[in-house]
Order: sequence, then structure tokens, then C-alpha cells
Amino acid sequence: YINTIGDAAPWFVGLLAVCALAAMQSTGAAYMSTAGGMLTRDLYKKYLNPKASHATQKLFGRLGVAFIVFSALLVATYSRDALVLLGGLAVAFGFQMWVPLMSVCYFPFFTRQGVTLGMAAGIVAVMLTESIGVKLFGDVLPWGRWPWTMHSAFWGMFFNLGTALIVSAMTQNASDRAHRQKYHDFLAQHAGLPASKQGLKPVAWAITLAWLFFGIGPGAVIGNDIFGSPNDYSTWTFGIPSIWAWQILFWALGVGMMWFLAYKMEMSTIPDKEIVALTDDIGDTQRA
Repeated sequence: YINTIGDAAPWFVGLLAVCALAAMQSTGAAYMSTAGGMLTRDLYKKYLNPKASHATQKLFGRLGVAFIVFSALLVATYSRDALVLLGGLAVAFGFQMWVPLMSVCYFPFFTRQGVTLGMAAGIVAVMLTESIGVKLFGDVLPWGRWPWTMHSAFWGMFFNLGTALIVSAMTQNASDRAHRQKYHDFLAQHAGLPASKQGLKPVAWAITLAWLFFGIGPGAVIGNDIFGSPNDYSTWTFGIPSIWAWQILFWALGVGMMWFLAYKMEMSTIPDKEIVALTDDIGDTQRA
């Protein structure tokens, strides 16, 4: 079908290619920016040069990003097998960051030990349920890749969240909890939803969960034939395969959902109150 579109409307294929390149660029930019920040803030400034100035941190971050991009290009050029393997692991590994993200934004119950050990357990679980685990251990792992046809990201999150909850329950400390609560109170004060919109929370949850289930979750199977039989062109309601129409529909609904969450639920708006930083450890911010 895509070949037919290419012959009938080559301009449309070009538009799709531009969209794909834009998506890859935006995704890669976010990855590179995050990697540079992690190298600078979590490694260089914390352990190697605590008194690093703002300019020095930016320089180190840029060098780190350049090294990562160069390494990625080398892998993509000379090792296709490693590229596929790392690509599969990247999604599952990235999904494990949901636990520390939840702990930072919403749940002060989680402790540093719980989140750290949970992440470690999640990464190990991902590797043991991915193709790399099959290659390393072979028949020693009886379940193979993606046990019960469930993605390795799920198994990683299962052990990640379970470990984080158990360890956090065992390592609670009053002073540490008060320290974490200080930041959560700060977020609630400056980024919390006003009282006039608290009633929208159940609506937001319902819309988001429904979209996740039907748009990218198990419910997407409905789209296989709701707009026509996949193998019978004459039944296609919109002249394209049913699953395509379903995904386009939920893409449009997803745009509406993101607008609702970003603006109506104020998840991407400027706080009304003036923000006074709790601490400033960025470094020297004075310009020469």
C-alpha cells in the first residue's frame, strides 16, 4: 500500500519522510541534552570538580554530547547487530526511569535506597528477558525473550517497582522523609492544581488511561478491522487499512489530550507565584 501511495502521491511520501526526520531530530536532541546534563551535573560537578563555573559545566556538557554522538555514529556504521540490540534495550531501560520520576514528583514515600536498588533490579530483569540474556545464558533461561509475550520493559518495571516499594518500606527515616517532603511541598505550592480545577483530576485520569489503553495498549487491537477488513480493500471505510485509520484517529485524540493536560490541567504552564529557589548549586552564573 505504501508503494501505491508513493506512485500516486510522491509529495505525500516526501512529507512523511520530513515528519520522520523531524521526529528523529527532536528525540535525538532530547537524548543528547539529557545525557550532557547527566554527565555534567551527576558526574563532573558532583565528583570531579565541585567548584566548576557555569562556563566550565557547559563546556564539559558539550564535550560529553560530542563524545556520545561520535560513539553512536561508530556503532551505527560498523556494528548493525549492536545497534539493534542497544535500540531494543534503550526503550526498556528508559521505561525504568518512571519509578524515580514518580518518587521525585508525587510520592515522597520512596527512599534513595529503594529507588536505587529498584532501578538495578529493573535493569537486570530487562536484560534477562531480552535477546541479550538469551545470547549470554542460552538455555539456562527457560523463559526466553519476552516471557508470556510481555515486553521486557514490563518485567523490568515489575521487579523495579516491587523492589523499590519493599526496600523503601524497610529504609524509612524521619529526617530523610522530612527532607524529601520539603521538595514535594515546594512542588505542590508552585506547580499544584488550583482548588477550582481539582474536580478535573478524575476526568484527566480517565482520558489518559483510556487513550493509553486504546491508543497504544491492548485496546488497539480493535483498530485491526473496525474500519474494514485488513485484507479486503473494498471494505476500507477511509481508503486506508483500518489500523492506519485507528492510529491516525488516536493521534488526533492524543493531540487533544496533551492540550488538555498541558493547559487545562496546568502541567505545562508558568506558575502564578514567584519562584524562590530552595538551593542554588548550578555554579558561577555571572557573565564575563
